[in-house]
Amino acid sequence: MASKRRPYWRALGTPTSLVPYRTPDGWRYAVHFTGLADIADGTLAGPPHSSEPDIAQAALVQKAEELPHRRLDVLRHAPDQPNWRTGTVTVAGPLPPA
Repeated sequence: MASKRRPYWRALGTPTSLVPYRTPDGWRYAVHFTGLADIADGTLAGPPHSSEPDIAQAALVQKAEELPHRRLDVLRHAPDQPNWRTGTVTVAGPLPPA
């Protein structure tokens, strides 16, 4: 008998914005979603603490695509702070088949 549980990524909704930010311990992130989850946050494992914010932002786009299993087009905003970047998801690809 097939399970009726949905994969977690189907409940996340659509990503709307991405924010990588540097802390004393390394790069962290927040991904804002429409839907039930609202926000996913955590530590970016890839870029070292000393890396440029643009590298962290690129790593976050990759992480944000892994969370909902969707391809994302992100508009990166001009930096307003040295250790902080923001991006807005302009296009989110279709959900893959369950």
